Amino acid sequence: MAGVSGTAFEQEAGAERVVNRGSALTRCQSGVMRNVFSIDLGLLLLRLAAGILLLVGGLRKATWLGVDGSSEYVAGLAVPFAEHLGAAMVFTEIIGGALLTLGLMTRVAAAVLALLSGMAAFLLLDRGTVFVSVHGWNEPFLLLLGNPVEFMVLYAVLGLALVFTGPGAFSVDAPAWRAIRRR
Repeated sequence: MAGVSGTAFEQEAGAERVVNRGSALTRCQSGVMRNVFSIDLGLLLLRLAAGILLLVGGLRKATWLGVDGSSEYVAGLAVPFAEHLGAAMVFTEIIGGALLTLGLMTRVAAAVLALLSGMAAFLLLDRGTVFVSVHGWNEPFLLLLGNPVEFMVLYAVLGLALVFTGPGAFSVDAPAWRAIRRR
């Protein structure tokens, strides 16, 4: 039921109520208020950061190292099926990064990001090398960060966060998720 109370326009939809106070859209659910716009903006930033970094990393591997070079690097980690895993890594980073950036099939792409990054962290943990300097990123601020296992763990956590939260409103997936929720 819709009604006007003061400056707030309230619309009830079951147990959930959407209140528009000025420019901030807020959702009231079980008495808890949250700013929907800022949450969706935060999810967009997470998705863009993870997607763009993944896409750039995949493109860098494809153009700078090449698929064969990536496979050779993975083979140096003493991983079985290194040739196939190296090629899959390059294409997964490019396709997954593009999907995350667009917000298309976000949860699937984020799950792949979490799996890929977790696996990379596990493989790099044993080596103890500075991965960023091995791949030509010789900027001093990156070398100060130390072992890139931290980066891989961070990417894995970003991926898991997006798996659990979904893409947010600013994504290609958003209309599909709204339709599913209405059922």
